[in-house]
Amino acid sequence: MRVAIVGAGFSGIAMGIALRREGIEDFTIFERAEGLGGVWFHNTYPGAACDVPSYLYSYSYEQRRDWSQPCSPQAEILDYLHRTADKHGVRGHVRTGTEIASAAWDHEAARWQLETTNGADFEADALVVACGQLSRPRWPSVPGVGDFGGEAFHSAEWDHSVDLTGKRVAVVGTGASAVQFVPPVAEQAAHLDVYQRTPPYMFPRRNPRY
Repeated sequence: MRVAIVGAGFSGIAMGIALRREGIEDFTIFERAEGLGGVWFHNTYPGAACDVPSYLYSYSYEQRRDWSQPCSPQAEILDYLHRTADKHGVRGHVRTGTEIASAAWDHEAARWQLETTNGADFEADALVVACGQLSRPRWPSVPGVGDFGGEAFHSAEWDHSVDLTGKRVAVVGTGASAVQFVPPVAEQAAHLDVYQRTPPYMFPRRNPRY
């Protein structure tokens, strides 16, 4: 059984661990980024953290007892994923910098035919799609957004080369990411406007350090 897994985030790593437990070693985890971690590799905005307590947002068979706080920061979660992949022998199955462009089922051969964006071909008996729903940043369809003369970037592709100190900053949206990065940005910016379409339900976040 040869298995192809698309995505090396929480789901892809878990699938690799499950396959090894069943004695299946012929599998490849294809990851378009240059490192494993999925959303926790890409999202590095100020204040990035889990909004679910880490003792719940982790593998049941790989509990960690040294989280720094209930809702752990991005770097700790990414480190947790790296350690788990190493401990369970999955890292060697991850092929980074490889994006799957198409997957077609060959009825006669009873195999999946995969093609990467760089033109390489792979075959697999089973295909597991573990991309997640947050793998592609979504820009709002605001007329003229492409003509904005200042710095502009998506929270999922945070530009750390841009110093926001003393600048006027506009944030579009108040989703889970904005809730986390708006407070640290507010401490840097000279003026901050947050544009909200639909207000979410909010609870005080009690997240003290252990």
